Amino acid sequence: MKKIGTVGGGFAGTWAAMSAAATRAQQNTRDIEITLISASESLCIRPRLYEEISEDMLAPLRPLTNEIEVDFSHARVEKFVNTTVHTSEGAFEFDNVILCAGSHMVMPDVAGASELGFSIDTYEEAKRLNTHVNSLNFGLDQQACLVVVGASFTGIELVAGLRKRLGNAARLILVDRSDEPGETLGTNVTPHVRNALRDLNIEIHANVGVDMVDQSGVVLTNGHRIETSTVVFATGLTASKLTRNITSSDLIEADGRVEVDVMLRVPGRPNIFAAGDVARAKTDPEHDTLMSCQHAMPMGVAAGRNAVLACLDLALRPYEQPFYATCLDLGDAGAVFTQGWDHKVEKIGSEGAEMKTEINTKWIYPPCPTIGRDRIFTMIAPKVN
Repeated sequence: MKKIGTVGGGFAGTWAAMSAAATRAQQNTRDIEITLISASESLCIRPRLYEEISEDMLAPLRPLTNEIEVDFSHARVEKFVNTTVHTSEGAFEFDNVILCAGSHMVMPDVAGASELGFSIDTYEEAKRLNTHVNSLNFGLDQQACLVVVGASFTGIELVAGLRKRLGNAARLILVDRSDEPGETLGTNVTPHVRNALRDLNIEIHANVGVDMVDQSGVVLTNGHRIETSTVVFATGLTASKLTRNITSSDLIEADGRVEVDVMLRVPGRPNIFAAGDVARAKTDPEHDTLMSCQHAMPMGVAAGRNAVLACLDLALRPYEQPFYATCLDLGDAGAVFTQGWDHKVEKIGSEGAEMKTEINTKWIYPPCPTIGRDRIFTMIAPKVN
């Protein structure tokens, strides 16, 4: 009996488990056991955490794994030794491992940031921010303004979402070291972002960072002080440190990811695959994967498929994902939907918002287990073939 272990219950890990189970069924074998190891009982729909927190942002994993006959281990992975995975619940020995341990936000090394700052990196942290925001007395308290640090995708969606949620009474400030918000999305998108933030009455502090955070405010690197009890950081991601357990440090990228081959195998470790935010792969000859569910899900599908094929000594199939799109939520200003690596704008305003709703409520959720195993496999099968 061959054994496959998937480490991580995020987008890459969940889709890897489904893909491995679908490939096992497709190959008509019962001689492969598949285990999903996750520190959480649920897949957190992390791209939605800029919204007001709700329980439907958590998709339970056990009903899904039960339906597709994948073992589920609710455990925290502590380290790897080759293909032996050591967890808080004991050690698991596998023939092939798929590392999908995800990423976490980088809290800047700034006085007071870790102790007093907020983030929306996890469901628990977003819930903590939600509780804090609900306690503020907007319009009466000078400290009831909110400062969001980081004007890339997450920071923009968060500050726009806060305006939609809180109305005009709240003072909202966006701080970033770049020239203008959304700069990484390119010149096709930045005018839409600029106009939306202006219309939403969000103050922009560009070309500046944070020097310190204290109980009553934040000091920027230009010396300007803002009185506030709420500083939310959206300052980029770094991959799980488990990548350092599976390969040498000189193969780890600056963002903590490991560069994998076209089959999503770790260099020098043919029995270890990596997918999602821990891995850097080529989507096409010119572009690398990004830390996003858009790439994590297809990477998980490819890794799960190949882990099974490797167990059966069958030819592996390369990962590729030439399609790329973005959809940036701008709150009451709608959304901007783009296609291609040049970020060609396809939809804006209410049309963009409709697309964002479709993505956030349907596309990024795993199949409901009640539809049955055969239908789940039918949904995954075109991506496995």
